[in-house]
Amino acid sequence: MSSDSTTGRRPERLFTVAAGPLRGAVLLALVRALLAAGAALAVGALVDGVADGGAVTGALVVLGVLVAARALLAMAGPLLATTIATRVERRLRRRVLDAVLDVGPWTGRRTGEVVGRATEGIDAVGALAGTFLPQLVGGMVVPLGLIAVVAVVDWPTALVLAVLLPLVPLLLRLLERRFASVSARYRATADELAARFLDGIQGLRTLKSLDRSEAYGDELARASDRLRSETMALLRVNQLALLAVDSLFTLGTVVAAAVMAGWRLSSGAITVGEAVALVILGVLLIEPLTGIGRFFYVGAIGRAAAAQVRELLALESSDPGADDPSLPPGAVRVRSVGYAYDDGTEALSDVSFEVAPGERVALVGPSGAGKTTLAHLLLGLLEPARGSVGVGGRSVLVSQRPFLFHGTVAENLRLADPDASDDDLWAVLRAADLAAVVEARAGGLDGQIGERGLQLSGGEAQRLAIARALLADADVVVLDEPTSNVDLETEARIRQALDRLMEGRTVVVIAHRRSTIAGMDRVVALEGGRMTAGGPT
Repeated sequence: MSSDSTTGRRPERLFTVAAGPLRGAVLLALVRALLAAGAALAVGALVDGVADGGAVTGALVVLGVLVAARALLAMAGPLLATTIATRVERRLRRRVLDAVLDVGPWTGRRTGEVVGRATEGIDAVGALAGTFLPQLVGGMVVPLGLIAVVAVVDWPTALVLAVLLPLVPLLLRLLERRFASVSARYRATADELAARFLDGIQGLRTLKSLDRSEAYGDELARASDRLRSETMALLRVNQLALLAVDSLFTLGTVVAAAVMAGWRLSSGAITVGEAVALVILGVLLIEPLTGIGRFFYVGAIGRAAAAQVRELLALESSDPGADDPSLPPGAVRVRSVGYAYDDGTEALSDVSFEVAPGERVALVGPSGAGKTTLAHLLLGLLEPARGSVGVGGRSVLVSQRPFLFHGTVAENLRLADPDASDDDLWAVLRAADLAAVVEARAGGLDGQIGERGLQLSGGEAQRLAIARALLADADVVVLDEPTSNVDLETEARIRQALDRLMEGRTVVVIAHRRSTIAGMDRVVALEGGRMTAGGPT
């Protein structure tokens, strides 16, 4: 897995890629606040000038310049927020993809959950980084700068306002536990809805054939209603935070600033203009802190999503290192291998055998014997719990249900070799007895095959997968009964393509039918996860 795994780190470590813009956003907030503070002082000078009958032109000019400068800087805020969010989202999506690809298909999570975390979840983390974090850090830094300005005008007032500053963090800290539990439930409910929705889309044919599509739609509606309820719960807690901040802090700060200004004015310590400036500064002081309350729900959702993203990034690679450079190309070595599923069910126990380069071996046994698990170990998709699996060179799988990506014929073939020329593609298509079919289709190599290859027949999809395996030019070919679900004519064509694929390569076949064993050099028989018998066919 990537070396920048976030195991054990705080969510903020996810935002390293946007550290520069984050600092820029906080600095921008501080500069804008100081410009506003300067404008407050200019207003105070203007009031004193009018009261004393003196010149006010200078104060007006300064006020105009400061207000204009602050307005111009306001445009930079959304730009920085977008920059932060997009940087974080782009980097996290790449890291999540790398982590999931490193682990393989067995992440221990439903596909919809992974997709939800990699899309909506990372969007929430981006909002946390671009919207809430600058507000949070700015809410701690900016008031200190404003207190310093207040101290220049009147230090006793600054002291009183400084005592009130910790109230907002304390109030929000009291609500944080409640926020954490509600936002975690919200994210879990959102993931569950995403997973169920994806299940429904992928299983649409089955639902229609069983006349269960309407019932499944009702289940999705109920799941959606649960998400709505969790969303409303989150908003209620956020409104509670806003009420606490607005009523206890905002009102208290403004009243304190006004009372101090009136008292200091009556004692002759400050002028009328300075008293006005102090009240304005008190109002400015609450702005960054109340902003934390307004966006607290963004932070809560983002923190829950960040925890889920860190979970994906912390997945341990299951790469068993099946590619063994000490073995000659095409050799396979399985030594005392055991494997158990997460629920403790033992799939394989003490399995050992070797395959010489160029040898053809059939894996036979009843359903649940461990054949597919053993094939996945050979392909490096699973890691043995005990023992070792070694493969000399590359291995490739041709299954009875090959996965084809939405896109063109060429795009699906070039997954095996991105640098392959069109001539190379036509060569493997001819070897797979598919060239004539592709030539007849609109677009040829650039013709679309549909999602999961649905625009191809079952036999055509199988032969396209065989053509892709030919292009991969692997030393070891693992066949998962690729002719089990086709008619006799299609089976004959697939077998011819397979014969070309197997030529000069080591072949391991998962056999379910007697006809598949024909032509194999040896049989490895499994039953209940153990080897039972073997020998020449």
